[in-house]
Amino acid sequence: MNRKALTLLLLACGYSAASHANIHITPMVGYSMGGSFDTEENGSFDIKEAVNYNIAIETDVEKGRLGLLYSQQDSSIENVNLDTTIRYLHFQSAVFYPSGEKWNSYIGLSLGGTQIDVQGASNEYKFSAGLYGGLEYEFTDNFALQGQVRYMGTLVDGDSITICDSSSNGTSCKYAFSGDWLSQVQANLGVRFSF
Repeated sequence: MNRKALTLLLLACGYSAASHANIHITPMVGYSMGGSFDTEENGSFDIKEAVNYNIAIETDVEKGRLGLLYSQQDSSIENVNLDTTIRYLHFQSAVFYPSGEKWNSYIGLSLGGTQIDVQGASNEYKFSAGLYGGLEYEFTDNFALQGQVRYMGTLVDGDSITICDSSSNGTSCKYAFSGDWLSQVQANLGVRFSF
């Protein structure tokens, strides 16, 4: 077999394999709720509910999908003037269940990390996990509408101090994570583009 024929054969096999592998890109917008901080004076302040933005990039695997999720919520801590940004980067996997001609339901798990950025403090990087499920309506093979609910749990140290002030009188720490988990729930709506 000459080089030209071998090259054409390899290109044809590569094109055939690529034409069967779907890549799904799903931008989403939603609403995040949950998460709180404690103070030295035994007070508690919640993270304000806020809009979140997500993007998932996935590929088909047997009866489901495997991919990456990036999520960001810009908010603040209630009753104090401190802005917060919470970012998630997760590997995720979901199983899809056909529920009709154009409807699919799905349930999945995710694992990754969380960056917690509170104004006036150094960033915190923590392990996190998630559970999610939802419905998808396929308009075409390449375009679908998705609705989902997602739980995101970040493992935090309840004694981990988040914000401290230093002055001539010493150091005064104000806020710490509440409990061992920073729990948030998201309700998201997005569109899936498949290639």
